[in-house]
Parts: sequence; structure tokens; C-alpha cells
Amino acid sequence: MDSAMMTTRTPVQCARTQRFTTGSDWRVWDMALGADGSVALSGYHEETDRTFIDLLFIDPDCTDKCRIIFSKEFEESPNSRTRYVSYISSGQIVTCCDDTIELINYNQQSTILSRTFSGRAASMAVSEEGDQHIFVGLYRSNKVIVFSSPGLTELKTITLTGLEDGDYVCELGVMGAAHTLCVRTTGYNSKPLVYNINGDVLTEPLTAMNNTQAWSIAVSSELMMVLWSGGTLITAHHIPSLIEGGRHSSLADRDGGRHIVACFKIDESLKIRIKNNRLLTVHYNTGEVKVYGKEDIFSLPTLLPALSSTITGTEVTKLANYFDITSDQSITDIRTLVQRLTDVGIITPQNIVQLIRACKDLNLQDAARILSIYQSEHKHDVQDGVSYSEKELRKKLLLLEEENQRNVDTISSLEMGKKTLEESRASLEKELETTNQSLQESKKTQTSLREKLTTTEQTLIKSEETQANLREELHALNRRLTQEMGQTREELDQTRETLEKTTDNLHQAELKSAQESKALEEVLQQTKQALEEKKKTITSLEMREKSLEGSRYSLEKELENTNQSLQELKKTQTSLREKLNATEQSLTESEETQANLREDLHAQNRGLTQDLDQTRETLKKTTSNLHQAELKSAQESKALKEVLQQTQQSLEEKEKAITESDVVQDSKDDDNGDHSAIQESTLAAGFGRLLVTVDEDLTLDSSLKVAMLFQLPPSNIDLLRRISLVETPGGQLLDILKERDIINMYDVTNLQKALMGIRLKRTNETVLVPYQESVSKHLFEEHRTAELLPWPEEEEEQTIEEEKQEDSHTEGL
Repeated sequence: MDSAMMTTRTPVQCARTQRFTTGSDWRVWDMALGADGSVALSGYHEETDRTFIDLLFIDPDCTDKCRIIFSKEFEESPNSRTRYVSYISSGQIVTCCDDTIELINYNQQSTILSRTFSGRAASMAVSEEGDQHIFVGLYRSNKVIVFSSPGLTELKTITLTGLEDGDYVCELGVMGAAHTLCVRTTGYNSKPLVYNINGDVLTEPLTAMNNTQAWSIAVSSELMMVLWSGGTLITAHHIPSLIEGGRHSSLADRDGGRHIVACFKIDESLKIRIKNNRLLTVHYNTGEVKVYGKEDIFSLPTLLPALSSTITGTEVTKLANYFDITSDQSITDIRTLVQRLTDVGIITPQNIVQLIRACKDLNLQDAARILSIYQSEHKHDVQDGVSYSEKELRKKLLLLEEENQRNVDTISSLEMGKKTLEESRASLEKELETTNQSLQESKKTQTSLREKLTTTEQTLIKSEETQANLREELHALNRRLTQEMGQTREELDQTRETLEKTTDNLHQAELKSAQESKALEEVLQQTKQALEEKKKTITSLEMREKSLEGSRYSLEKELENTNQSLQELKKTQTSLREKLNATEQSLTESEETQANLREDLHAQNRGLTQDLDQTRETLKKTTSNLHQAELKSAQESKALKEVLQQTQQSLEEKEKAITESDVVQDSKDDDNGDHSAIQESTLAAGFGRLLVTVDEDLTLDSSLKVAMLFQLPPSNIDLLRRISLVETPGGQLLDILKERDIINMYDVTNLQKALMGIRLKRTNETVLVPYQESVSKHLFEEHRTAELLPWPEEEEEQTIEEEKQEDSHTEGL
């Protein structure tokens, strides 16, 4: 690799936490990146050996500010002060120190699970694809323990092969669903290596520009980033190609590093991590985190140092001739070639498809592989490339097609809107029908409520009459009871007076004569008996008075209950009248809503019809403009092709003159060698232009017809269909024909027959026939391909003008 082409990238953001102030004794040891953009740092204090974890979020709107999400300090460990950290899922991290592994929920600031294991941790990583497992490398051992997530159960132990005695894994990354292990070992030369899940080494130690000691590694998708000794040089290695290169040594680059797809310098750092096309670095002492964007990692300036080691000056010249961009001064270095190709619009920083195709055509396989890897990193940014000679014209056609498509989409959306309105209309009609049914039910309910109201009023009238009768009966009973109580009191008073008089007479009789005691005793007994009867009479009168009072109390209660029932009946009558009024009001509103819905439906139908008519008129105008633009495009394309044909004819005349002069000369070895080289270069350039032109004329339909003529296998036909989704399938078809030796640079007759067979006579006459005539007969005979198709039978030929009219008519349809 050419170190002169290496550039130093500038970070887009820099931030540090309050922990790392001036003169701080805190040091960073490990770093991890979360899916939400947060950064986890772990480290230790030099004096106290306490360890820490800080989770911070760098503000994307500010280049130097960060926010602390979670922070925790741990007591010093007796055997180690190195702490490792990785993300498990949203809200959870896993940390490992000495012989303890912990699962922490940083949102709840709590430790979920903690386990110990045999050994001492020297590195840790978490797989992001497939089954999520935790990998822990052991100190001074070639063992890696695999834990389950989130249960922290030991699943297996991997033994890494190929490590020297005393070496161990001091940094670890897991790639892909197959859990390929990218490791950095310790020792005098800290080496980056790649292992499979069984512990078998897949590559030799990586190197770059005579650097053999790595400081840090980072894994993303299919790439491994390596920070080399000194902390400033970073290289990006494509791991699948690196593994393939271990089996084919010819794929290694000339500086000893395999498949380096990017190379650049950064500010001095200790650790690097990459996620979502963002590269983050951290300094050991200052704790400063720096962020580099995608354009800093994968761009043409970072690609050039790796590309320079695979393309020589002669090959650069061949590429310049291929694109026909030679100037007064020859182009011999890749930087100048890439700059020229960018200036003329053949490639862009996101689209280098044309350069990849050129390298494949010139058999520059190493360069094509590196460029393809670079292109895959920009696959979401790629736009279909077009020929630079017709770029502006194609832009106009694309704009017209886009406008036409927009109109078609508008019509489709209007038709969808019409369908939606029809569905809405149907639903409104259903709703109207439901409303009518509800209205009928409401009328029935209203009738039943009126009947209930009438019944209630009648019941109320009867209750009032019953209440009046009860009141009269109560008053009469009260008067009768009052009279009876008065009479009873008078009789009681009279009986008491008689008793008193009798008692007095009894005493007097006892005093008057003891002789008359018997008679008096008899009289006394009679008197006592009469007195007891009177007492019984008084007692019965008192009991009757109490029963009358109880009857009076019960009658009063019954009267009170009757009043309450009367009040409830009045409330029920009021609520029934309110419900009746509400039902009549809702019935009126339903009728008004039904009328409004009908008016809105008619208005929407009228507006939709007007919009549809306007869109149809706009589509007719756009279609007319498109036809005019296509006719103009065909005329300009014909003019360009006529200029190209005249230029090619002049080149052919020069070649014929050189050929005739070379036949006369006797020294054929030297002169014919130079002429052959010139002719080969010219023929290769013409063949490349032919492939580009035919690629533009071949659609998916015509490509499939040609494939069927040559009886290509179904796998190739499926490949053409898939390619047509992202680019024109003609280029892929021509590559297949070249690989199967159906056509070559000296013989395209099979392609001529196929194009005539599918009625692409104009392409054959304007492109293939002039090119085949420019090939000398002895080269044609020497490299002639097998004749796979017969020449089609002669039919009544159409003129070029008739073909143009037919094509334009077909495209218009």
C-alpha cells in the first residue's frame, strides 16, 4: 500500500465525562456500543484499584456534550482491576471482572444476576446475530467460555488452536449467525486472528504496511477494523474474502495484508468500536470519546491506499484506455484515474459499478473484489449508472417517465379514492338502513312508553282515590276510638269512686258491729268479687286502649308509605315524559342527519367525477409530451451513433493502411508485435463500447429471449430476472455469453444471429455489423467461436424509419 495516499480523518464529535478531569487517576480499559447510540465505558482507578462503568449518550446536535445515563463504582478485586462491559438488550448490560460475571439493569440501577466461574476474565464479547451468547476469554489460557443469555449458564468451552505458549485472547469480537470469532492475542506481537465456533484457526495473522502488532479490533457485519501499534493507523479487512484468501494465496495483497478495503489515520486512541456505520474511539488517559461517520470510514480517499497495492501503472493505463479518457499526459497512478473518472461522471463516491465492470473485463480480479466489497457498503446509496455520453438525455426521459408514473399513480389513487367513496357510500347506506331500523324501533319504543305512561297515570289516579278513601277511614276510625276512649275513662272514674265509697262503708261496718261479721264478711266477699270484676274490666279497657293506639300507629305508617309510593309514581311519570321528549328529538335529528348524508354523498360523487376528468386530460397531455420527447431522443441517439460510426470507420481505414504497410515489410516480429498490441488495445476499447451499447438496448424481455435461443440453464435465467430489479439485465447476459465462450472480442456472430432472431435488426446493423467488419479475418478465424445458431432467413426488410415509427408506437403503448 502507498502510504502517500493515506489521509487523516477528522472526528465529527468529541466528548468526555466529568470523571476524566485534568489530573484524574481514572483510566479506560474497555468500551461497548448500544443499539440506541449510547456508549459504555469501563476502567479502574490507579491508586485505589476501584473499577467503574459509565453509560453515556453523546448529543447528536452538539459536538462536545454528553449525558450520563448510568454510573456505578465497584470495590477493588483482589486479583484484577480490569473490568469488561457489553450490551445484552435494551436496558441491560453484562460486565465481567476477575472470576465474576454480572447482569445489570441500568434503567432500574440494580444487579439482576451474578455468577462465578473457574479462571480469570481477559476479554468479553456478545453475539448480535443468531442465538445471543456471551463469550469470555480466560487469562493466560487458550480457552473461551460460552455463557447463555440472559441466564448466565455455562454452555461450552472453546479451545483455540495455533496459539503460542503464554498467549491468550485479550480482545474478542463475534461476527454473524455462525459466531465467527475475531480475536486479538497478547504477547510480544499482538496478532489479529479469525477462528470458527469450534476453535479452528481460519487465517494467518493479519499485517498491514509492515505492522504486526495490533492495539484494538472492532467487528461489524463482514468487516474487522484493526487499530495498529501507535494508535493512529486503522485498516478494514473483509473477513469472508480473508478466509477465502487463506485458501488461495494469490488473493493476498502485495504488502502482506489480505483484502484491506479501507486504510486511514485517526487521532491517537486505545480502543475502537464500530456499529451502524459509526466508528468510535477512546483514549486511555483522557477518556475522550471521538465519533467518525460513514464517509470517514468508507470513502474513495480511504479506498485508494488499498487499491494501489493491487493495480500497477500498466493496468491503470489499460483502465484509462478502456474508458477512453486518455489525455496529453498518460495516467499511471490510481489516484489520478479515480479523479478523472469522478470528474467526467463515470463513477461517484457511492457508485463505482462501471469501474468494477472494467476491472472484470480486463481480468483485474483482486481490484474487482476490493471494489465490489466497497460497493456493498454503499448498496443503499447506489443509483443506476447511465452512459456519460447520453446522461442529460436520459435524465429528461427519466423525468418524463416519473411524471407519467406520477400521473398514473394519481389516477390509481383517484380510482382507489373512488372505490373508497363507493365503499363509504355502501357503508353509509347500510348505516342509513340501520338508522331507519333504529327509527322504527324508536317509534315502537315511543308507542310502548306512551302506553306505559297512560297505564301509570291511570294507576296514579286509582292510587290517589285509594289514598283519599284510606284517609277518610282513618279519620272515622280516629273519631270512633276517641269517643270509646272517652267513655272508657268515664266508666273507670265512676268505678274508682264506687270502690272508694264501698271501702269506706266497709270500714264503718266493721267498726259498728263485730256481731254482724258474718253478714259483713259475706257482703265483703261479694264486694271483693265485684271489685275484682271491676279491676278485670279496667285491665281489659286498658289493654283495648293500647291495642287501639297500636292500630293507630300502624295506620299512620301505612299512610306514610302510601305517600312515598305516590311520590315515586310522580317521579316515574316525569322520567317517562323526559324519555318520550328525548326520543322525539333524536328521531328528528336522525331524519336531519340522513338528509345531510345524502347531500354529502352526492357532492363527493360530483367532485370525484370532476377530478377524474381533469386527471384524464392531464394524462393525455403528458402522454403527448412523452411521445414528442421520445422522438427527439431517438433523433439525438441516431446522431450520436452516426458520429460514432464515422469515427470507427476512420479508425478502420487507418488500421487497414497500417496492415497493408506491415505486409510489405520483412521484419514482421517487431513491427507486427507493436501493431498487434495497438490493434488489441483498440479492439478491446471498441468491444467494451459495444457491450455498453448492447446492454442499454437489451430489456428484460429481449434478454430472456436471447437466453432461450442459446438454451442457457434455468439458474442463469433466474439470475437475469433478479438483476433486472436493480439494473439492466443486458450486462449480466453479455457476461454469461462471454464466460460460456458464445461470444468473444473477435467473434460476435452468434450475438448477431440472436439479435436478428428477436428482431433487433437496428442494433445489429448499427453496432454489431460495423464492429465485426473491423475485426481482421485472420484474428476472426483464429478465435472463432462455435456456430450455435443458423443465420435467419431473409424477410421483407423494413426501412430504419419504419422501425423507428414502430418502436416509438410500441413504447407509447
